[in-house]
Amino acid sequence: MLALKNLSTGFPKSNLLLHENINLDLSPGRLILLIGPNGIGKSVLLKTLCGLQPTKAGNVLVNQSDIHQTPAERRASLTSILLATPPSIDQMSVYDVVVSGRQRFLNGWRNPSTDDQKAVVDAMQKTGITPVANANFGSLSDGVKQKVMLARCLAQDSAVILLDEPLAFLDYPSRIHFLELLKVLAKSESKIIVYSSHDLQLSLNYCDHVLALTQQQWQFFQSPSSVNIPDIFPNP
Repeated sequence: MLALKNLSTGFPKSNLLLHENINLDLSPGRLILLIGPNGIGKSVLLKTLCGLQPTKAGNVLVNQSDIHQTPAERRASLTSILLATPPSIDQMSVYDVVVSGRQRFLNGWRNPSTDDQKAVVDAMQKTGITPVANANFGSLSDGVKQKVMLARCLAQDSAVILLDEPLAFLDYPSRIHFLELLKVLAKSESKIIVYSSHDLQLSLNYCDHVLALTQQQWQFFQSPSSVNIPDIFPNP
């Protein structure tokens, strides 16, 4: 369960408020699309949900644990995030990148156990990256890197997976495959998956719910068919 209680987002140090009083209760097994104009605060919201960005007010609860009051090692079991730009990692194999998602299980960076190895192999199979398991992560295209980072999130085995523009570097067929994968993973793994995207034509066909951000306002749509795009993206 992901619960947002009177959540306000922004930048506390500069006193900049982006959105306030967000109240939502999201259940496992759901794929939620986050939409809104460029610069509206989607990335800030995603980072706030995983604890990388402080709240201005309110709480983010995952399975009744407050993300912002939870130690980092425990937080890893609650949320994972895939950022918009793949990380710059050289001289590290795809397998090792995915293994790093198991860090909370690897006390003192011990050798991966049988369970760790199984989780990594399973995550790579589900995301279709097994053929590049031994490849240098830095040599991959950005699209394949995003799939590797999704596999890392799966290996981390967090209750909530957050993705910031995961379709940005994928071609059209790969976008369809990626969305189908997210939909299946949300159901089969009983995860809450929240992802932002500007590819509305595709995304609205796959998501279960939509969270829309506009200028200091937010709306939640139980059904994607209820979204009126011109209300969210008015003409300039």
